Parts: sequence; structure tokens; C-alpha cells
Amino acid sequence: MDVDFLRELKGKKVTVLGGGKSGLAAAKLLRRLGAEVFLSDIAPLPDEVKSKLDEMGVRFEDGGHTELALETEMIITSPGVPIHSDIIKKAKSRGIRVIGELELGFRAIDGTVVAITGTNGKSTVSSLIAHILRKRNVFLCGNIGNPLSEFAFKKGIFVLEVSSFQLTTIEEFRPAIAAILNIAEDHTDWHGSFDEYVRAKRMITKNQRSNDHLILNFDEPLVRDTALETSAKVHFVSLKEAVNGAFFMDGALLVESDNYHKVLLQAIDMKIKGLHNIQNALFAAVAAKLAGADFDEIREGLRTFEGLPHRLQFVDVINGVEFINDSKGTNPHAVEWALKGFKKKVILIMGGEDKGVDFTPLVNSVWHKVKLLIVMGKARRKLKRVFANIVPTIEAQNMDDAVLKAYRAADPGDTVLLSPGCASFDMFKNYKERGEKFVHAVKYLKAQEEGV
Repeated sequence: MDVDFLRELKGKKVTVLGGGKSGLAAAKLLRRLGAEVFLSDIAPLPDEVKSKLDEMGVRFEDGGHTELALETEMIITSPGVPIHSDIIKKAKSRGIRVIGELELGFRAIDGTVVAITGTNGKSTVSSLIAHILRKRNVFLCGNIGNPLSEFAFKKGIFVLEVSSFQLTTIEEFRPAIAAILNIAEDHTDWHGSFDEYVRAKRMITKNQRSNDHLILNFDEPLVRDTALETSAKVHFVSLKEAVNGAFFMDGALLVESDNYHKVLLQAIDMKIKGLHNIQNALFAAVAAKLAGADFDEIREGLRTFEGLPHRLQFVDVINGVEFINDSKGTNPHAVEWALKGFKKKVILIMGGEDKGVDFTPLVNSVWHKVKLLIVMGKARRKLKRVFANIVPTIEAQNMDDAVLKAYRAADPGDTVLLSPGCASFDMFKNYKERGEKFVHAVKYLKAQEEGV
């Protein structure tokens, strides 16, 4: 906890950018610390948010950022505010200090910080670590839905899911234990380039020292090479090699212990399935061990963890056709990992808001793992251009249409997989709503079929 920083906020003019959960949590903490707070959002604020701000004594504007937002000594940004946005550029040109909600929250907590970043798997790994450590004083927070500022003045183990957006605005954020799961092309529209995205991910180890720990994916050179840039002690995770840290071999998960590797459990003993989840479990095991968990705790946690909704979630079977919901698969890398878990070719539903990513690295996986591709949303034409010559590809108007077309094209024993490879914002509020719509469409179709 940075007591001096917190004391200096009393009476200080602070602008919060963004009126979502992170912005509201930051505003609440700042008011608690005695700051004079102004909140600015580029979009219209819901009435319930305005009421909360009124109750907190926070002045606000919505529908755009004006000069009022720049009449301040400090700006706290929400994760969704791009670092290259006009308001941030203006603030920095005037010498206004800009930090993120993550940095603010970090200054106000007391304990061990375990921070997880990567293109895919962050939520699962963070949740699994918290599950393993659940008998201790552990808090699951960050990008997973609970802003760190909400946990101000608490003491314990803080397991954080950290996005590239959040890492662009850190100053002294220093996790005792950090992990980079993987890095694949994503959010290039937000960062401006893939190189900037990579740089943002690696920022997680920027302030780490020799007594801190960094867990890296040995199988990905882009991640592995981060070991050359850190002062922390490095631990590796691998699905292919026996490394110092944790690895997978002959169906077993092994973790380093006192200079030798100890078998934790067999992969078949876990409820979560697939190679990507074996990798997630290895990361969680190393992080939990470094945070103080013993092998019995880790083993029991891995055995009992049931996974998260919208991540390769079984939905139902209709006349022998299985439906799987992987709505959280919001980039090509996630789709590739999802497809690896299926032995037979699937009917794949993709599409949504294109984030400026390149889908061509998926061509080989689609060729080998997909019998029919159904595309929808804003990215449907781009997807058709990439895959139409690789696999039969058809368009769907909405989720109900996609589910119906998939079912009609399926044979008994087939799997229909929703793994969009895109963001959801063109048609849905978020990936959760998209997944729920898929589940509803499947359940409705089953009721119709059973009624025939």
C-alpha cells in the first residue's frame, strides 16, 4: 500500500475517464480519499450510473469529453479508453498525469499480487488460481469483472486478470507473481500495431525485481523471449519440453519441487478438458505454488475446478448433434485452440466485430478440423474471403439462423461449435450475451424438434 500517494489525493482535482465498473470503482475510492472527482464518458451514461455519481458527490459529463475533463491535476482511465485517444493526448501535452484504474487500485491494497495476462486463457487461469487458494484470504479481481479499486484497504492474496489495455497505463504496478500465457494477434485496432500489443503485454514485468516471479509459456518464442527482459525469477510452462516450472508428459502434469519434478495428477482426472486447459492448469499450479499452496491443495483444486461459462461449454444434444458454446473465443488464436480439442471435423460458427486481426493463420486448422463454416456479423465478408476456398462457407443473419442452419447441415454424431474469433459488440452487449443467445437458440430448437 502506498500511503503517501493515497494521502496526496485529498483535495486534489482528479478526472476519471469512463463510467463503467472500473470508472465507478475508481471514483468511489477517490471520493473516499477526499479527492474532488469529475467523471467524463464519451458515451451516454445510464440513469442508474448518474444516480450513483450524484450520491457520491461526483460531477460528470457524458456523450463526449470536453475541456472540463482537462481541468484537473490527474486523470484515471478505465481500461477501454485507448492510450492514443484525443483526450489522453491532450492531457499529456499539458503535463497532466495519466494512470489507469489498475494502478490506483494497486496503490490501495496490501498483500501478494498474482497478475495473469495473455491473449487467451486469462479468466480461466485466474479463476483456477483463486479456486486452488480459496481456503486462504484470496480476492479474484481485475479484468474478470471486479475492479481492483473495489478491494482498497484489504489485505490478502489478490489474483488479477490483467488486459493489455490496463498495462498501458501502469507506473509502479508490481506483481509478486506474474504470468504471460500466450501472445497472438488481437486488439491491433486499439493498440495501433501488433508490436505495440506485444509491448503492452510485456509491461506486466516492467517493475518486477529479483525476488519476484514471472511464469512464461516456453512453447511460444514471443513469450519465452520475455525472459531476456525481466529482473524476476523465471519459471516456464510447456506442453512439449521438460522445463523448470511445470510441463505435460505422458498424460501427466508435472511441477518442479526442490529441484526435481513431481507428478501432480493425470490430465484425465481434471474436469476441464483439452490441451489448452492442460496448459492453463500448469500455469495455475505454478502460480498457486509460488503463492504458498501445497501440493495437496493444488491437486485438489485442479481436480474439482469445473471451468467457466462460454469457454467450450457443453450446451445440449439434439438428435445426436452436440452443441458447444465457446463465445469467449474472441480471436483466431482462441478458435485454433478450441478446434484442437476435437478429433472429428466440426460445424463452426464464426463472426462478429472484426478487431483488425488477420484470420489467415487459421486456414490450416479450418482445413483439417471444419466441415462447414457459418459466418455472421460485420466480419462475415472478410471471413468468407479467407475461408470460402478452403471449406464450404455460408452466411447467417443472426444467432437463431446460425444455429438452425448448423443443425440442418449436421449428421448424427456431429458437433456444432460456436467459437466466433471476433468481438461481440456488433450484435450483442458482450460475449456473455452472445453465448447466452446461442444457448437459448439451441434450447428453443430442441424444444421444437422434440415437439415434432
